[in-house]
Amino acid sequence: MSELLALKNEINLRFDYLTISLKLAQQHMGLLSEPNAVELVAKKETKRTLLEVEKQARYDKELNRLTHSNYVQHIQNKIHNEVNKRIEAQLEDTQKLFNEALGFDQNLPALLDALATRATSISKIEPIAAGMPWLYDELIRLINSPKYRRVDSNGKVVVVESLKTALSYLGVENIKMLIPSIAFRRCLPQITDPFPKIKVQLMDASIGTAMSCKKLAQVNKLDSYNAFLLGLFHDFGKIVIVRLFFKFFDQVHREALVEAQNEGKPDEHFALGEVVLSESFLLEAIKKYGYILSTELLSQMPFKRLAFVEAMQEFASDKEIADMSPMGKVLVQGEAYNRYRTLKANKMISLEEAKVYLRQFYLPKGALAELKLTNLRDFDIILDEK
Repeated sequence: MSELLALKNEINLRFDYLTISLKLAQQHMGLLSEPNAVELVAKKETKRTLLEVEKQARYDKELNRLTHSNYVQHIQNKIHNEVNKRIEAQLEDTQKLFNEALGFDQNLPALLDALATRATSISKIEPIAAGMPWLYDELIRLINSPKYRRVDSNGKVVVVESLKTALSYLGVENIKMLIPSIAFRRCLPQITDPFPKIKVQLMDASIGTAMSCKKLAQVNKLDSYNAFLLGLFHDFGKIVIVRLFFKFFDQVHREALVEAQNEGKPDEHFALGEVVLSESFLLEAIKKYGYILSTELLSQMPFKRLAFVEAMQEFASDKEIADMSPMGKVLVQGEAYNRYRTLKANKMISLEEAKVYLRQFYLPKGALAELKLTNLRDFDIILDEK
């Protein structure tokens, strides 16, 4: 493996750990002490003064602990292997995953298509949006929030209750980013204990990639709206895998506990009590299935004006960037830049590493300067003052 590829893989691994939890990413980089390091040092010092019999007792206890730990690891592997089998079975029906696991509104492609036309208007958008009650609730909540609410000439707050009024206040350009982002957030897993930050990290990663792709498309004079949506939706497969993994882990773990109790296996039942969802198994499943599944899910969307599948296929297959389509390049470059910015914000990439890492993606001239000025987390929402 070349040094460049090794660095790329290491940067991606740091980012993947960060997606699950900051602590795991810090431990991977050696920024946190190992949990039992201090305890182990103390044990070594104490052993010097122990009598031989006490030493033997401690040795036996440690051996028993290691034996138990190995048994727990064996049970944990069995649980996670069964989880993977159930995930693989689900992947055979991507249409079902699109409708149920992803929960993508069937009316949304038509709305996003309408937003893609140059001649679009609020009057054309509103009838389609009206068929999605959740969207009405979200937009009304947003436009009446302290950040965006309006006041009349007497200083009284104007409460917006009409979908058409909310859309008019926001304007088409803002809606192009807001509506797909709201839809994306609805697809995220809600319960991901013991890693509760996953949904936040997934949202941030997709928004960051979307904003990077949008800016890169503008630099390359490509369709920036198409690029924004591609960057936003490219992690749909990862979201589905995370959803399935947590769902099936709880399911398989619960079934194993019941089986161990019914069959009179106290040791196994006790070990199952110590089994927790493994981040290494989760990351392996995401890496193995995530982007391939994203391609399948995006192909399920009946768009007429938007095009994602070719770029997503190139990205998922890790095609050489020189051989990619223009939009495929935008996606791989946009994701790489967002990963760099995220790791930089968390002090997990050095300046030298960043230079070498980004150089591999051949960003167009002037792109880095533009991206540096781009807010990758918040939309620059400017409301119509009329």
